Amino acid sequence: MRNKTSLVSGAALGVMLACGLGVAAHAQDTTVAWKGAPQWTNDDVYFKVRGRILLDAVFQDVDKDGGSAGDYKTSNVRGRQAFIGVEGKLNNYVAYKVEGGAVNGGAWGWDDVVLEVKPTEFTSLLFGNVKVAGLENLTSTRFTTFMDRGPYGDFGVDSYQLGVVGKYVGPNYSATLGVQGGSLNNADVTAANADAKERLVVTGRGHWAPIVTDTDKVHLGASYRYRNRGDEGMFAYTGRTNTAYSNGTLYTTGGIGNRDNTWALEGAWMHGPFSVQGEYSSIDVTRAGTAGSDPTVKVGYAFVSFWPTGETRNYNSVTGEFGRPKILNPITAGGWGGLELAVRYDFADLNDAYDTLKVKPATSQAGEYTAWTLGANYYLTGYVRFQANYTDGKVDNIGLNQDYDVKQFQLRAQMDF
Repeated sequence: MRNKTSLVSGAALGVMLACGLGVAAHAQDTTVAWKGAPQWTNDDVYFKVRGRILLDAVFQDVDKDGGSAGDYKTSNVRGRQAFIGVEGKLNNYVAYKVEGGAVNGGAWGWDDVVLEVKPTEFTSLLFGNVKVAGLENLTSTRFTTFMDRGPYGDFGVDSYQLGVVGKYVGPNYSATLGVQGGSLNNADVTAANADAKERLVVTGRGHWAPIVTDTDKVHLGASYRYRNRGDEGMFAYTGRTNTAYSNGTLYTTGGIGNRDNTWALEGAWMHGPFSVQGEYSSIDVTRAGTAGSDPTVKVGYAFVSFWPTGETRNYNSVTGEFGRPKILNPITAGGWGGLELAVRYDFADLNDAYDTLKVKPATSQAGEYTAWTLGANYYLTGYVRFQANYTDGKVDNIGLNQDYDVKQFQLRAQMDF
């Protein structure tokens, strides 16, 4: 399914699209607007260069149960994302977005690589590397309240996958269905002239916003995901400690899944500068082999945020997603910027993967993770922000000397355009 390309190819594609736009707009007037970077618009055609820079500092103090032998500290300044890309519309029916770059300390990969066809005002077909479900997952990393999506983002929902996605939107509701394989960044599945089928992922999501007023907005959503690993490796349910940085695995089921079915709920309430958001997934796993019966993995989060400077989170009731916040007094207008404060609770329960084994080992990392995170976001403008997160987490695994206490402090400087 995947067609391997390079970032150079993506840049070349952007140049060709830009040239195409120039020809299409030759006979008409073109306007330029500033949206973090120049955006050229001509009637129903537009073109914009986009990108982002996210620079992180991560400090961890990990205390392993049973003495100091497994304790460690980390201190890293790292590039979370350095992306460049393009986006635009050829007309009211065809749009595109291509963006990729260096991620998580130097690896290279793609995020959005998508061609969108709009048969009607209310329907879309998307071809490419696309997200389908999850309220926080669908919110760009540029706009999430916290620096990381926690274990829910690690295995509760899929990130970018390559395939076909259909969407239907109304004034305050939407329905989405995707048929996908693995990510564009994954290697091809090969097996030296043997069966080589990549995974199959079928995901559906629906949302409804029953209340949409100037001061109050309520979001309700649900999704279902079916996955079959094909001839890829078995599905593993592995989480991190609310950070994109990893210095070792603290909790995981290991590779156990042939197939799984995920049922998920999402909700949010915005009341002026105050908001509440949460999601929960229950993953029914069809275990590979005969080591045990089929387990259920559970994961979720909830958080509360508040803007002392009076802003409100930017919720789109049509798509059921959050976007860029509007800063009331940016420094570019002589103001002090915007401040958001937040507190979050995360949990991941992998115990059933151990409890359903026929023969139980003395130790296992298929335990439980819980964490509280405090967050602060300071926006100079809607395109520049600084973040600070402090996480106090605990991993409760099975057996002696398998538990961990994690104290973690993270900082981020971010600009996008």
